[in-house]
Formats: sequence, C-alpha cells, structure tokens
Amino acid sequence: MSETIRSIMRLFPLGVVVITTKWSDNLVGMTVNTFNSLSLNPPLILFAADRTKGNDIPFKESNGFVVNFIDNEKILDAFAFKPVKERFNGVKFFEGFEGLPILADSYAYMEAKKYVTYDIGDHTLIVGEVVNGKFLRDNFEPLVYYNRNYWKLRR
Repeated sequence: MSETIRSIMRLFPLGVVVITTKWSDNLVGMTVNTFNSLSLNPPLILFAADRTKGNDIPFKESNGFVVNFIDNEKILDAFAFKPVKERFNGVKFFEGFEGLPILADSYAYMEAKKYVTYDIGDHTLIVGEVVNGKFLRDNFEPLVYYNRNYWKLRR
C-alpha cells in the first residue's frame, strides 16, 4: 500500500473493539478497527483478521467469537501489542456462549456464532450471527481510532 493511501486511511476515524474467542483450549483476543454490522435479519456482524500474521486461524477454527466494546486504552493496547499468550494476563473475564471469554471491563458485548469466513487479499472476513448482547454498564465514553491515537467520544 502506498504511503499516500496509508496517510488517508489514518485520517479516517474508526471504532475499535476487542474480539475474543476460545481456540484449542486457549484464550485468544485482538484489538480490531474493522468491526461492523452486516445484516439485521439475520443479525450478522463482521470483522477482518490479518492472514499474513495468522490472526485469522483461531477465528476460522473456533465456533464463535465475542465483540467486547471497550473504553479503556490500556486494554485496547494490551490486545493490540502484547504477545498473544500474554493478552489475558491481569484481565478479568467471564465465560459466555460456549465458554467464550467476555471481558469484564467491557461496557457492552455481543456474542456470535461463526456464520461464514471469506479469504480476501491478505485478510479474512469473519462473519458471525449474533446470539446475545448486553450492556454491562451505563457510564462509558466510546473510543475511536484516528491518526494513530484513541479519541474519546463524549455522550
């Protein structure tokens, strides 16, 4: 990708979430800025996972995933930059649908069963059908990722 295109994309504000799953008895999670709704009937959501780094494999091979809506930069950074095996260290979570990890510090979450995956370019689109969703707290300030920084949205 050219530097001009990268610069343009950096200046497009994106929502950020932590996607979690359980894969081969291991907890897996990553921060993504590619989460989006896809369909209301059936209720489908999607995100993209980098195939070049193998980030897609746990989500292709597991039965579902959780979208954790987070307003804590430290948690977002931990799931973006820590080694994969250390991302859940010190992070509180509880089990949801099929034992999938839900981050306790989320202000909301959605649980989804895997619907379909598509390999496209250097990423895989992971599509899930929402089976449950819940707000965990009312007091939150959503974050967006813009120009390599997190920005709080005031409600």
